[in-house]
Amino acid sequence: MVGAGWAGLAAALALAEAGGKVTLFDAAPTPGGRARTVALETPLGRISIDNGQHLIVGAYREAIGLIERLGAGHLLRRHPLSLSSPAGLSLRAPRLPAPLHLGWAALTARGLGPGARGAMLRLMLGLRLAGWRARDGETVAQLLARFGQPGPLVDRLWAPLCIGALNTMPGEACAAAFAAVLRDTLGADRAASDFVGAEAPLGSLLPEPALDRLRALGAEPRLREPVRRLALRSGNPGLPDRWRIGDADFDAVVLALPPWSAARLLEASGVPAGPIARFEPEPIATAWALWPADAAPALPRWSLLDEEPARDRYGQWLFDRGTVAQARLAGIVISAASRLDGVAAERIAAGVSAQLADAFGGPPPAAVKLVTERRATFRCTPGRPRLRPDHLRGQAPGLWLAGDWLWPDYPATLEAAVRSGGEAANMALAAAAATGAPNATPRKQTR
Repeated sequence: MVGAGWAGLAAALALAEAGGKVTLFDAAPTPGGRARTVALETPLGRISIDNGQHLIVGAYREAIGLIERLGAGHLLRRHPLSLSSPAGLSLRAPRLPAPLHLGWAALTARGLGPGARGAMLRLMLGLRLAGWRARDGETVAQLLARFGQPGPLVDRLWAPLCIGALNTMPGEACAAAFAAVLRDTLGADRAASDFVGAEAPLGSLLPEPALDRLRALGAEPRLREPVRRLALRSGNPGLPDRWRIGDADFDAVVLALPPWSAARLLEASGVPAGPIARFEPEPIATAWALWPADAAPALPRWSLLDEEPARDRYGQWLFDRGTVAQARLAGIVISAASRLDGVAAERIAAGVSAQLADAFGGPPPAAVKLVTERRATFRCTPGRPRLRPDHLRGQAPGLWLAGDWLWPDYPATLEAAVRSGGEAANMALAAAAATGAPNATPRKQTR
């Protein structure tokens, strides 16, 4: 197993629990990949927090199920769908069966402009009748125009949801992926649209418990060990070829890496990357705002923010993280952050501070620490490659892929990562069974 992000950990657990002998390589000192816990030095002290604010919703059934199975479910808190913004948006779903919860939310919504309630229901009903499918090559902006969504509704609801879910601007974002997100959240059962808050940093939810579980199963995590090359070695007569990493041979390899990292490793190993190399990265910035614990303004648990780039107001979402190490902490998310290339971090922080003061009053943050994940996700455009974990099966038998980019109808999410990891493991196990190779023997290793 190469890569200890959420996809790699999900695959490693599935393989180890099936009896495989798993070795897990990762260049980083801690597990979690692009959804991990980091230490942040601030004027109010050192805090442990996420490398970037992530959103979990009730539709993430595989990810939530794995978190619960690892014993960290008590750290999650479910809240019914509720969206509001300082500009007056209010959209709240009661605890009614679907689709009554969405109908009630639409009928009672405020701050979306004239005709918004009917337009919102028209889009959701139209997508449902179309089987939640968009037109080939359609962007989110084109989809919204086709269903006659008024400008205020787009600006205050659909565009923020698109940017937050796909990390891509509506004019370039894939309508098919957006429709899939709407299908699995607003268009599914009531609990699917729940916001699921975490009472601890991301590392405590899955990466750290997963590593503990793997060790208990006899797996060998090897952090701080980058893999720079794979070598295919001919097996013994009657047995499949094996893959060498360093001085060890493995029956199978799961590459649980971002597409650009996987492409680089494949090319270094003499395996053409092909369409894997066509994925384009897109950054996400999180501005962590801190106040002294006794001097913070009243903050909502979460809120949409009113983005105004012309005034340096770049924040799109706010999440209140409560009191952390004597400081009140909030995460302000800036998705599709490539737009800010060339803007000084100090200017972004100052703009976020002013934006929070405008929205919520009270004292300005004592500090705003900007953390940018330069390759947070792939750009979710209609023309991106659609691949599966067995993409390399024909040219590189025994080499499987996992990652949030390998769930074709979805954007880059924690759920896509966990699903792809499980699928890659199942494919590897099925291939091993088909060749008659045992899942776990003292001389065999699944990686």
